Amino acid sequence: MTEIFSKEDFTIVKNPGQKNMEIITKEGEKINRYTPSENQESSRTMGRRVGVAYELENGEIIYVPE
Repeated sequence: MTEIFSKEDFTIVKNPGQKNMEIITKEGEKINRYTPSENQESSRTMGRRVGVAYELENGEIIYVPE
C-alpha cells in the first residue's frame, strides 16, 4: 500500500470478485474508493465494464482496460 504515498496514479482492487470488493484509485492527489452494490448487475445504470483485473500468484493486481 505504499502506492498511496507515491506521485504516480494507480488502481487497486481489494477482494476481487467477492461481496466486499473495493476499487481504490489515485489520480493526482485525489483518492477515490468505490464499492460495487449488490444490485448493480441488474441495474446497469450505475456503471459499465471497462476492463478486467487479475491477481497474480505473488498477490499483485494487474488491471487490463478493454
